[in-house]
Amino acid sequence: MVALTLVALVALVGLQAPAHAAGVPDRVVTRLDLATYVVNYKNGMPSTEDTNQFRWDAESPAEVAEIIRAMRIANQGDASTRGEAEAILQRYGYNLDWIEDSASERHYLVVRESVPCKRCWGMYILRYDTSSAHVNLAVEVPHPFHDENTPELGIKIFRDVDAKMFAMAGTHRYNSTETRPEYENSRVSDMARSYESLFHKVHTNFTTSAPNATHVVQLHGFEPRADYPDVVLSNGTPEPAMRLDGFSKALNAKKVKAGMFDGVHYADLGATINPQGKHTNGKGGYFYHMEMTPGVRNSSSKHTDIINALKDAMFAGRPGEVADIPYAPGYNPTAAAAYAVKYAINRNPAYKDFTSPNGDCTNFVSQALLAGGWKTSAPLVVDPLTHRQPQFWYYSADSPSWTWTGANAWAQFAKDSGRVEKVRYLSDVGIGDVVQFANPADRNKDHTMIVTSLTEQGPRMSFHTTNTLDEPLWDIVNRHRDLAFYAWRVVNTTATPPLN
Repeated sequence: MVALTLVALVALVGLQAPAHAAGVPDRVVTRLDLATYVVNYKNGMPSTEDTNQFRWDAESPAEVAEIIRAMRIANQGDASTRGEAEAILQRYGYNLDWIEDSASERHYLVVRESVPCKRCWGMYILRYDTSSAHVNLAVEVPHPFHDENTPELGIKIFRDVDAKMFAMAGTHRYNSTETRPEYENSRVSDMARSYESLFHKVHTNFTTSAPNATHVVQLHGFEPRADYPDVVLSNGTPEPAMRLDGFSKALNAKKVKAGMFDGVHYADLGATINPQGKHTNGKGGYFYHMEMTPGVRNSSSKHTDIINALKDAMFAGRPGEVADIPYAPGYNPTAAAAYAVKYAINRNPAYKDFTSPNGDCTNFVSQALLAGGWKTSAPLVVDPLTHRQPQFWYYSADSPSWTWTGANAWAQFAKDSGRVEKVRYLSDVGIGDVVQFANPADRNKDHTMIVTSLTEQGPRMSFHTTNTLDEPLWDIVNRHRDLAFYAWRVVNTTATPPLN
């Protein structure tokens, strides 16, 4: 087989003209359908047993370490270091691509081995965007051929749930004839048994620990058995976690018959020696080992049911903890939230209502931030154009700053001044954090909200223009699946943007 370049791969999925994506400076982004791209790539990998195309020797651990180093450099988002990352990866037969998914409009960093592979170590995708992902979720496919259709389901989950990382092994689990002495009947090419592989090192380097731990969904397959359900879930221990139980119940509610390993039932599918599971559990994370019959893996409708059930499990409550980002010493998030609760439905008459013509949402959140400790930034001398200048944030009944009333202008002021830091996952927002959304095509913020409570149903938001108190964030997300969300934590209350 002739090696597939990016040009050849994208030709299979209908390449559109490369574009420079907002938030991804100095990088050419290739626009394509991500799911089709991954499946086409999988179809070019070696799919047979016992051919020893999976390469592992004495030099391999050092090569893995170098590839991981390059991935970390690339994932920092610094355009000046991209060349360094690409040069490292190319030495090991890997390419570095920035992909814009034509379905979701999100951007992804793709590290893919040349096809046919030199080492057969797999393909890895990291979410690379300026918006906040919904939840800290990783999707892993360790057996892309032995467990048929797990790559197809995995990339759908990755995209539809807005996960952070997708990992797919590079060949059949039995491709190598070399066995592991520590695991009976296990091959070196089996990624669900390997602690030293690139697959596992990507897992350990790009998943996070508690309190903001990653949820890891790993997809597998088994043949139907008497008295077994269609799906067997496990977290790799005899004690299923509450969220795993919630996933099981959500699957059954959608008529996908599911059960869980609990130390007694389905013990042969319990994943108790799975290295990714052991690592995830050791970091205080959440492991979802999912064994599925062919009837589930081969059904598009069942794929949809699984994705919706996972969303129900992820977004029914708080999948993460509050982000580990210190609030500014001068900011009282409780006071900001209390102000928003008080005036969410009935506006504060001390402030003008900007509902018509442009909306009152950012005016309302600015008031709450002021109540929480934000300091105004106003000119010493006001002139007719002062309110347009991006370094000011102040209220005036006649002409408030655009940064006070405009969603996008506020976001620019808040970021440029250093008053906020992005919360990477919506699931990790806390009281007094600000959440915005935008059209992903232009990333101009259109709406501003503030977190006013945290409940078992997840974060709750209050906002104007449609006066709303404590609406569940996940309801808003599910209503606006086509939009990009941004979450901000206040880390400074007085700073102003530098003058241009």
